[in-house]
Amino acid sequence: MKKTYSIKFLAGISFLLVVVFSGCKKDEDDDQTPVSTTGSLMFHLHTMADTNEVESYGDTLVMSDGRQIAVSTAQLYISNIKLIKTDGSVVDGPSGTIIMKQGEEEYDLGTAPVGNYKSVRFDVGLSDASNASTPASSDQVLYQPSMWFGASAQPDGFVFINFAGSIDTTAAANGTDLIPFTYKIGTVSNRVTITMPDENYSISPDQQSAIHMTVDYAKLFTGIQLNNAGNLNLTTAAQNSGSLAAQLKSNISDLFDYE
Repeated sequence: MKKTYSIKFLAGISFLLVVVFSGCKKDEDDDQTPVSTTGSLMFHLHTMADTNEVESYGDTLVMSDGRQIAVSTAQLYISNIKLIKTDGSVVDGPSGTIIMKQGEEEYDLGTAPVGNYKSVRFDVGLSDASNASTPASSDQVLYQPSMWFGASAQPDGFVFINFAGSIDTTAAANGTDLIPFTYKIGTVSNRVTITMPDENYSISPDQQSAIHMTVDYAKLFTGIQLNNAGNLNLTTAAQNSGSLAAQLKSNISDLFDYE
């Protein structure tokens, strides 16, 4: 009888150990939550006119060559964001479109794949489909009358860059009388793809990463003869097929730099 009791007692202990260890394993399995494969990305953008940050519209600023400028509008569209990994492969970035405006610096782009990256690529402008769309008044990105060529977004499509103000147009850059200018650059033929120089960054699970850049609108004047009054206004879709538009388009890729 004593031997029989010992066997039953040991069997009871074995059963308890199985229950305890099974319970521990279940608790460990419950703690192994899936690791997120996405984080989020934002652009931190500064509006510049040469070496000056445009902190308020209308301020008279002096550029590095001594030329004075006062900016009244500086805004542009960014879309079609791609992320370039450290191995050179390209993945889709956040799908959103943003409109950059003076006074706004932080732009939450949305979710992006986790990984290590060396560059970012994006379009200054809108896709063909977006450019041909008629936005509802509730659309905070596309319903922007200042980014239309006329009273509505159609039929001429959207303005991709709207840069306006007044500037010293003297050849010697030593004048004090500032002459108005307006550059409304648009139409799908003037959409420009920007690939930023290599600068490593990472996107971590459920974390937000930021790319800090400056946008120097004054670089649009490169190669422009300012004392020619015909070079100071680009305001219609039809004008966006001329030589002035071609020069402005060629300058767009130089606007962006890392902060």
